[in-house]
Amino acid sequence: MADLCDGCGQLHEDRCPTPVLEQPPGLLDAHGGLTALGAAVEDAANYLTMRGYLDPDGDEFPAWALAELAELYHAGACEFCPGALTGSTLADHFLTRKQEEYERSIPIWACECGWTFKVLPDPPGEVYFAARADGLLGDLIGYIRLDSTRQKVKHSDACPGCTRTFADTIAEQLNPQQALF
Repeated sequence: MADLCDGCGQLHEDRCPTPVLEQPPGLLDAHGGLTALGAAVEDAANYLTMRGYLDPDGDEFPAWALAELAELYHAGACEFCPGALTGSTLADHFLTRKQEEYERSIPIWACECGWTFKVLPDPPGEVYFAARADGLLGDLIGYIRLDSTRQKVKHSDACPGCTRTFADTIAEQLNPQQALF
């Protein structure tokens, strides 16, 4: 799975195709003081640091994070937070956007019956969510739990579409020749 890029804050692999190297314009006024945009972006970046999203030991906030926060500020309030945008609402928007990007990056696994799932590691095993049409995680469907050696299935829930266990379907997909015997 792709990692969060230090250069642009997006989920991708390898070298960053579009690093953000400078802070967005409009954060400071002509005298070096914070503008309304700058104050809201700084407050939001501080919230993100307190929540553990941004590095608290960094000398300054990443330019990509400031640019995304400024973009959200310029977009204005949405249906979920009418009114003035504050640092905390900007941080909430930012985290929601990042959560949705992450969920959309999770590959879809399909059962033979046609049901589609998003599978997340949940050591020692996996957790299965329904895959929504918008690419986000849907309802929790079930789990596969492995034994302490992580070699054998201890428990497997079943697909709601065909009632076959996830473990049996995966084993068959990994070794289709074995299903013939």
